[in-house]
Amino acid sequence: MVFFLYFCAQNDDIMTIAYVMYPGACYMGKADGSKMQAEIWADELLRRGHVVERINPWGHYDWKKFDVVHVFGFGLWNYDMIHWGSGINPNFVFSPIIDTNTPMWKYRLATYFGCSKLRLFSQNYMLRQLKQDVKLFFARTQYEADYLCRGYGIEKQKVAIVPLSFREPHFNPAIAKEKFCLFVGTMTQPRKNVPALIKAAQKYGFRLKLVGNKGNSKSEAELRAMIAGAENIELLGFVSDEELSSLYNRAKVFALPSLNEGVGLVALEAAMHGCNIVITKLGGPKEYYDQDSVQLVNPYDIDDIGQAVLRALDDDASQPHLRECLERKYNVSACVDLLEAAYSRIAH
Repeated sequence: MVFFLYFCAQNDDIMTIAYVMYPGACYMGKADGSKMQAEIWADELLRRGHVVERINPWGHYDWKKFDVVHVFGFGLWNYDMIHWGSGINPNFVFSPIIDTNTPMWKYRLATYFGCSKLRLFSQNYMLRQLKQDVKLFFARTQYEADYLCRGYGIEKQKVAIVPLSFREPHFNPAIAKEKFCLFVGTMTQPRKNVPALIKAAQKYGFRLKLVGNKGNSKSEAELRAMIAGAENIELLGFVSDEELSSLYNRAKVFALPSLNEGVGLVALEAAMHGCNIVITKLGGPKEYYDQDSVQLVNPYDIDDIGQAVLRALDDDASQPHLRECLERKYNVSACVDLLEAAYSRIAH
């Protein structure tokens, strides 16, 4: 089920904006980062006086009334939505959400193979064809913006960088930090690199708590087999919001040694709870941090991961400076200021 949000104009300062979420967002729930971010932006726009309404795809709407139509998510469904929709309303903007470490030359080459007339195309080819139908592309990092420009041949002036913002954290500085490492995410996604984190914990002996989606009974059994009864590793799976907040507040370290990652919003939020951060050096996540205050790791090197976690567990200097810097740069208001300015250029 695709969700639409729109903002109804009340005066010249209020824009009417449609938000289109990719179809998979309906079953990903709270685990879906792009949907979460759209919700955060919507709440802030509501606070600023915009009228926000969720519209289901069974409805009938006058698409000409929208000042901007913002599409989130990368998939073949984008082609008809944007190509035909832009004929009705020319003010389409697009957040494709590109998470990849594919070499640029391979990525760019893939964008040329296809035939839209025969409906034979990949996602990459499709996006290159749509660049004429989109007024503005949104990227979350410079790394992602480079893929849009160099990979798809999109002009730099048609790409706006709007960082993701953290949710308002339930941070309690009175809670003492405990010497354990926390991971939050979908453990069955190969790109999250959980097996390497488990091996690092086994080799270096640090306490590790794994939170999130364990998948089905088979994948959970595989995870438990990897852990092999190691008493320093806890496979917690899904936890309540209250327990997750408690874990963030108590964890000394949060680790996200992904093979590829767009931003790693969970790491950003962990840092806002006072955690020291161990994060992949690949892709865009490192752009969000002062690199002297986090541990950047090669996700393919178990020793690098393990030694970085140990350093972070002993680090009493990075926080609260890290938290204060992130709070200043990536609060919701600061990020939505950039978003609103970009919308305004399209609408007016």
